[in-house]
Amino acid sequence: MPYVFGVDGGGSTCRAILITDSGRVVYAGRGPSVNYHNVGASQASRVISRLFKEALATAHAKPAECRGVCMGLAGVGRDSDVRILKPLFDNLFETIPFMLVSDAEIALASGALSDSGMLVMAGTGSMVFGCNEDGLTGRVGGYGPLVSDEGGGYRIGLEAIRAILRSRDGLDGPSSLGERLLTHLNLKDADELVNWVNSEQATRERVAELAPLVIRAANEDDTAADELLNQQADLLALGVEALHRRLKFKESVPVVMSGGLLVHSSYYNQMLRRKILYLLPGAQVAPPKMEPIFGAALYAYSKAGVTISEDLIDSILTSYRDLPQEKTLTSEPEPSPVSLPESETADGAPVE
Repeated sequence: MPYVFGVDGGGSTCRAILITDSGRVVYAGRGPSVNYHNVGASQASRVISRLFKEALATAHAKPAECRGVCMGLAGVGRDSDVRILKPLFDNLFETIPFMLVSDAEIALASGALSDSGMLVMAGTGSMVFGCNEDGLTGRVGGYGPLVSDEGGGYRIGLEAIRAILRSRDGLDGPSSLGERLLTHLNLKDADELVNWVNSEQATRERVAELAPLVIRAANEDDTAADELLNQQADLLALGVEALHRRLKFKESVPVVMSGGLLVHSSYYNQMLRRKILYLLPGAQVAPPKMEPIFGAALYAYSKAGVTISEDLIDSILTSYRDLPQEKTLTSEPEPSPVSLPESETADGAPVE
């Protein structure tokens, strides 16, 4: 039976799906991050390899029965990223047609169900992505936590830590942020917070986990939290306006709000929505019509030469809802049979 395989590799988790050519979902799985800038290209390929093998085993299928693959991965925004990763996936998929795109691209495809539009993604990181009616694409941000990610969970969490330390030093007024974050991190005081943030424990994901606490504090009228959140939302909204101008979109462009921070926080979602509409009054700001993993599936279908119809999409969504739950990979990966060419190692690449 013919299948297609889709991957949504975000900054924190990786999701995968195997679907028949008639739209029946037979496998949905989840693994750790596959952003190769953070975990290394070999680890990223190992995770996807394990998900692919588990999907085939679940469906009692052979690799030759898979007719198309799409991987939408965080950190894949430039041609150089594709050049680094493609040899690993050539080895994994062999003769199976596959495509490698950014996670933003599959999120726009599933979120707008249109050939053109804009996407605002705010999860662990952030970026604005768009494709206009002429097929031209562009982005704002998404360059990694050291220089970008405004409005994303990591940047909000980091700015909250800075606000706590500024308050401790007498540079800012009092705030409930200190008590909230210290309790969450099981720390006693600001000195322990300084030690924590400068330790290996303060990973990008752990810092991003602080963002919902900031959003909750802002929703409960904490002045410092509200100011911080508004500043970050302003930066994202300005990114939307800049890309709208650069790609010469029509006034009524669809703008999809995607990413865990926007999907799971109505308060932050509405704050950002108001700011975008203030700058672009005609924009059609809306939640995603489908999850990004289904955007990967739609691209995989196109790679396999399958015509996408409303009936096919309905079948995918219905059968997905009928699955018991996503399978989760165990934390210990199997040894990788492939490695990067020595001239193109990516484990030390700049953070995406």
